[in-house]
Amino acid sequence: MKRQVVSTSSSGLDYLDVKHNIELIRLRIYVNNVEFIDGKNITDASLRDLMTQTTRPVRTAPAPKTEVIELFERLYEQGTKEIFVTTLSSKVSDSHSIISKVASQFVGRMHIYVYDCKDLNICEAMLALEAEKLMAEGVSMADIAKRLDSIRANHKMLFAVEDLTYLINNKKLSGTAGFFANMLSIKPVLQVNDAGEVLPVNKIRKFDRAAKYIVDELAETLRRPDSFAYILSMGRPTLDNQMQALIQERVGISKPLPVMPVSAISLANHGPTGVALCVCKGEIPHAAKMLNFV
Repeated sequence: MKRQVVSTSSSGLDYLDVKHNIELIRLRIYVNNVEFIDGKNITDASLRDLMTQTTRPVRTAPAPKTEVIELFERLYEQGTKEIFVTTLSSKVSDSHSIISKVASQFVGRMHIYVYDCKDLNICEAMLALEAEKLMAEGVSMADIAKRLDSIRANHKMLFAVEDLTYLINNKKLSGTAGFFANMLSIKPVLQVNDAGEVLPVNKIRKFDRAAKYIVDELAETLRRPDSFAYILSMGRPTLDNQMQALIQERVGISKPLPVMPVSAISLANHGPTGVALCVCKGEIPHAAKMLNFV
């Protein structure tokens, strides 16, 4: 039986040096009202350059419904019987809702399982890669979802940005909360919670203090022998290096952590002025080995 894993481009699989056969549903980015397709005609690097050249808001949008239909139709014509789809958090994008509605149109022709990762970026990539491995082993889609639930529950991301404008404009953070944060020069530490929402967990006035807070909050997990961690880079090497130095200083880990790029769609949503630290504990996912996290 032919089976296929599909993921949304927010996973950043375009930028990872791993072999896979995962199809991508590509989200949209609008710069000066010009449409770009995430990972196809725009990258994180080219988007970062465009962001420095415009003062107009950068917008994002899900892939069109017609494009999702075309993908599923193509897979059906190729003899695919089961599709496991991982989507970025339904709390920050309508992608999950759109894909679920399209999937319902294929009932009786294909079994399509649409899984809400309730997370972003590399976590979504890890879950998609894990699903691909399990599908190849013949694991049922329901059991694949259970395994992904376990990985997701043990994954935690904290991040901070110097400029909240992008999060506010793309409605990923409360506009009122963001307005007062900017007025008071507050740099909130943000977290993707268990429900997949991006919420502030602490308000700190200086970015370097926000970075210290992030490291201290995750220090216990960083020290665990059954854990791994990585830095998500928004393209600011100075901030990435600052995070590495803080981890060495405050946690006592001398080996630098892997530094992974965010997807272009994520960069459009939160801007190029921050850094994230991600940790995962418990049973090591297959993708963590593929990505040399462990």
